Amino acid sequence: MNTQQAGPERTRSKRVAIAALGVAAILGTASIATSSGSASGNGWDAAAVLRNANGDRVGKIRFEGDRNGTVVKVNVRGISVGLDTFHGLHIHANDGAESCNPAAAAGPFTNVGGHWNPWSAVHGGHAGDLPSLLVQADGTGSARSDTGRFDPAEIAGRAVIMHAGPDNFANIPSRYVSGEPPVPGPDAATNGAGDAGGRIACGIITLG
Repeated sequence: MNTQQAGPERTRSKRVAIAALGVAAILGTASIATSSGSASGNGWDAAAVLRNANGDRVGKIRFEGDRNGTVVKVNVRGISVGLDTFHGLHIHANDGAESCNPAAAAGPFTNVGGHWNPWSAVHGGHAGDLPSLLVQADGTGSARSDTGRFDPAEIAGRAVIMHAGPDNFANIPSRYVSGEPPVPGPDAATNGAGDAGGRIACGIITLG
C-alpha cells in the first residue's frame, strides 16, 4: 500500500514545488521591476517639500506611481493658518525653482501660474486638482488618495500649492448668483481655483 501511494505523493509534491517556484519568480520579477523603476528615475516616485513664506518646512507630499495610477501622500505640521479646517491642494502649471518664490511681486508663490490643466477643464476637473487636506487644531494633518490623472514623471518640476482655506471645487449650484450683472452658479474665480484663498505653502516636485 505504501508503494502504491508513493507515486501520487511524489507527483503532488513536484506540482506544489513547481507552483511555489512559479509564484516566487513572479513576485521576484514584480519586485525587481518596481525597484528598478524607482531607482532609475523612470517616474515611479516623486516628492515635494512644502515651505511657508518664511522658508520654514511645514510638510511633504509624496507621489508614488505604479501601473494602476499614483498614490498621493500628504503630511504637514506647523501650519498656523486655517486650523481645524480644510486646505486646498493643487499642482500648478509653471515649473522651475522660481515658481515657489515667496517674494513674488503679486504675492507669495504667485509665480506658479494657474492650475496644471492640460485638457482645458474647469476647476474640479483640472489634472492638478488634489483632494483637500484637513489640518487639525494643532497644525498637523495627513491624507492619502489615489489618482489616475497623472504619473509622477508628468508633474516633475511643477509646483504644488497649499492654500489658506477650503476648496469648493466650483461646486456652486445655479440657484446662487454672483457678479454684475448677476450670473447663476460659479463665477470665473471659482471656476479657476475653487475660492481656496491665499497660498500659504509651496514645494517643487522632484523625481526620486
